Amino acid sequence: GAASAPSLRGRRTAAPLPARRMPMQPARAIEVDLSDPDTQVAVAGIVLGLVAGLGAPLWYINRIEKDDERLEEIRALNRANYEATGEYLKEDEISSLRKPKWTDRREWVDDD
Repeated sequence: GAASAPSLRGRRTAAPLPARRMPMQPARAIEVDLSDPDTQVAVAGIVLGLVAGLGAPLWYINRIEKDDERLEEIRALNRANYEATGEYLKEDEISSLRKPKWTDRREWVDDD
């Protein structure tokens, strides 16, 4: 036989509760005393955190873009040098033209 869906006939369901209207109280403003040293330290921390949190990545992205531009200039110079002399620039000549990034100066060690 085929299974049939259970019937809801004869079951009582709870009636929806009437909506209660609570009197709305005005929002209370938080009182901030900017002359309090703790508040000043907190505000300074928030401002410095925002500046560092947004400024550092933006500055780093800007440095990467400038380095990419400089690298393209060096590549063009290297190609022009090859066409003129038949030789590419030497590594020390390239490094004198391009300032190393801080990540280039790190020694990457796998010490797991």
